Amino acid sequence: MARPREIGLEPFGQGLCLLSLDGGGIRGLSSLHILKQLMESVNPDNPPKPCDYFDMIGGTSTGGLIALMLGRLSMTVDEAIDEYNRLSPKTFTKLRHRLSWKGHIQGRYDHEAIEDGIRDLLERRGLDRDALLHGPSTSSCKTFVCATSKQSADTVVLSSYFSRRRGSDLQAITTIWAAARATSAASSFFNPIKIRDESFVDGATPANNPINELWTEAYDTFGVRNNDNWRLEDNILCLVSIGTGMPSVKPFGDNLKSVGQALLAIAIDTEKCAENFQRHHLPLAKQHRYCRFNVLRGLEDVGLEDASKIDRIIGATRRYIQTQNVFEQFEACSERLRERDSRSISA
Repeated sequence: MARPREIGLEPFGQGLCLLSLDGGGIRGLSSLHILKQLMESVNPDNPPKPCDYFDMIGGTSTGGLIALMLGRLSMTVDEAIDEYNRLSPKTFTKLRHRLSWKGHIQGRYDHEAIEDGIRDLLERRGLDRDALLHGPSTSSCKTFVCATSKQSADTVVLSSYFSRRRGSDLQAITTIWAAARATSAASSFFNPIKIRDESFVDGATPANNPINELWTEAYDTFGVRNNDNWRLEDNILCLVSIGTGMPSVKPFGDNLKSVGQALLAIAIDTEKCAENFQRHHLPLAKQHRYCRFNVLRGLEDVGLEDASKIDRIIGATRRYIQTQNVFEQFEACSERLRERDSRSISA
């Protein structure tokens, strides 16, 4: 049974619960610890799996990896943290060379290490190493990751569910490990990955904060066709967006100059995206149906690949959660989630 209502919020019944996860390299661990606290707030005695409360989970880069773990693979947050810590040392195994003879940046980390790490993870979960992203799942939670087309620089969504907007071409052949590589293939970290005839790089370039992609995906997936009066805003119970600390940056480009320019642009755009979304959806924020969590201080000097600073990430996240205004937002957000005693959206 759902817990009794503890604070006075307007009820929204069995509406949609959606989760958006920013990119941010090793700092994605901050997102996981925020989500861990949120799930514990929903039920301290038996923290639920996110896939049992969220109808859709979407992420970019590190957030994409986490989305796959929580949504497609139905992990608890603690399981995802364990796997994240297991993957991190393998993921950031440095290669010797960073520049090609033309001065272009090549992946400075071993892409085969992350591919093998994800395949090993799938085996531990009882799946085939080449299991498809769109395949049988123990959860009805719909999952997507954002990648970027190297040719056009457009954001491409790879999903565990069919989309009328995209069709089934990529869906029929995209494996879980390939989706994970595509969303995390930052050009100065890993070499691009090709799926069919298209090369993909890190989705963080235009969509490090994938909140707008999540909104579009939810509208396309859950919207009622042939009903002009249906509005997604009216059917949201809880929309949670989680960042990876300030600044949230991710390098991209084929040379050092373009990487530096991209770092600055993405650092600005990620929070600007969050601010613009809230500005355009103020009723959701005021009714605690939209909640944004992002550590504001303490992670500034933690590099995207700096796995040696895990303790600092956890400590800064803990301090952030304990601040009064964030704690109050946690309480309001968790109450919204508690209204979802059981999932009502079918796969």
